[in-house]
Amino acid sequence: MARVLGVVRLSRESDESTSVVRQKASVQRWADGNGHVIVGWVEDVDVSGGVEPWKRPEFGKWLPSTIGKDVSDIEHRLAWEECRAAEFDIICAWKLDRLSRRVIHVNVLAEWCDRTGKQIATAEGDIDLSSPMGRILFQLIASFAEGELEAIKARAKSSYVHLMKEGRWRGGKVPYGYRPEKAETGDGWTLVPDEYGLNTAGTLREIVRRIIGGESANSLCRWLNEDATKTPASVDAQRIRSGKEPKGSRWTSSNLAKLLRSPALLGQVEMTEEVTLPDGRTERRTRLVRGADGLPLQRAEPLISKEDWELASKKLEENTSKRSGSRTGGSPLLRVAFCACDEPVYRAPGHNWPHYRCASRITHKPCSTGNKSISAALLESTVEGEFLRVAGDIEIVRRVFRPGVDHTKDVEEVTRALAELREDREAGLYSSETGKQEYRESYARLDAKREQLMSLPTRPDTWEEIPTGQTYRQRWAQLSTDEEKGKELRSAGLRVTVHIDDVPVAYIGGKPLVTLDEGKMRQRIGRIEIEFPRDFSDRVRQFTATHG
Repeated sequence: MARVLGVVRLSRESDESTSVVRQKASVQRWADGNGHVIVGWVEDVDVSGGVEPWKRPEFGKWLPSTIGKDVSDIEHRLAWEECRAAEFDIICAWKLDRLSRRVIHVNVLAEWCDRTGKQIATAEGDIDLSSPMGRILFQLIASFAEGELEAIKARAKSSYVHLMKEGRWRGGKVPYGYRPEKAETGDGWTLVPDEYGLNTAGTLREIVRRIIGGESANSLCRWLNEDATKTPASVDAQRIRSGKEPKGSRWTSSNLAKLLRSPALLGQVEMTEEVTLPDGRTERRTRLVRGADGLPLQRAEPLISKEDWELASKKLEENTSKRSGSRTGGSPLLRVAFCACDEPVYRAPGHNWPHYRCASRITHKPCSTGNKSISAALLESTVEGEFLRVAGDIEIVRRVFRPGVDHTKDVEEVTRALAELREDREAGLYSSETGKQEYRESYARLDAKREQLMSLPTRPDTWEEIPTGQTYRQRWAQLSTDEEKGKELRSAGLRVTVHIDDVPVAYIGGKPLVTLDEGKMRQRIGRIEIEFPRDFSDRVRQFTATHG
């Protein structure tokens, strides 16, 4: 004897041919004839057959809301506990269409029943899924359901790509820096740079400018969070444009980095889809939406140039390096001063006065100096004084990156598109004769595009030195924080090494001697050794020769 949940559904309450009474009587006869007991009834009246069973007013009380959803085991468990699924063994309806008129819905429900040890049966004229023959017949129905589902996916994907080709926005989350506007033709919506009102496009460009200029993601987040009404985070920007109150979302370094690395800044768009691998496994992949030529489709006008986008990504990578000096702190020698064992030294308050000590005390690495500390006041004043004495009257020269012409990334992009095309073919997306022809044509276009790109000349990236017309002494006088001073010292290429013992200082004309070693300027004062880069020493010599 099994526990049966009787299911009754009517699209219209006045439908006498499939009345509630008639359906219930039929299900009751089936249960009695098979020795089962009815433990509950589902009566959904005036409910369309196209509604998912787990979303119907009454049926939904007996089924978990997570049926057919890709969620965690915890969410499945919570949904099970909130419904009455544990109270029945068999779901029985008068006919299969009383469960749903959508074969996909019935298929999903049947899969859930199979996983949870439950069964589906019909009282009249359809299929008894509790019997072997019924399960065989249902597999035929399920195959049609799978075909319908794949057709829906294909139509959705085709529609998605078509809208992209037309430069239209299909709805959903608006990328930061854009706003949706009604198309001038009146046909749908398009994304345009948000350059008025909140002006998130202007904020985005300022972020990129500052990142390229050397600012860290953390410092930018502090600036962005200072006044959220002027520089709101992405979620709040959308709420404000929709006339809703912002939630007070804050910028973080992680979501800022994700934003800057997104191809949405270039007006392109990504989509996530499920791909069937040759071994039958499936996985979700995120890829750029591409046109017939295999290259990324332009959904909107780019907010920044591709060169700036790549340079900003490069700067982000540099800022995450442990030796970048981009971290915030109260030390002007952060990532400038190092121990003789090559570990950085950090500023600490100390019991009596601030001091610098080798980081190996924290990392527990062996240190040749025995982690001997040095007075912060002594180290900082010595470095600042000697830096300005040697370089104070030298003009600051900034190095500016000039991107070259290199088609390597374009070749990689086309090669990736070819690989994706082959994966789609292996997944059976081009199985028909028409599909095979489309595959051949697309592959031929991409292959020709790759050959063309590989034949084009390239020019390497270069760095150009631009005089600023300002000396280091003038610049130093404008700096007010230790963080700014540290950034200037790192920009100059200065490196300070703290040794364990003092070394006698050689003086010329009452000033410490600066020596040249492998083209680099080195200066030793007690335990402190200051090193200037090779190009810096060349500029000092030129200045000395010119000014005596």
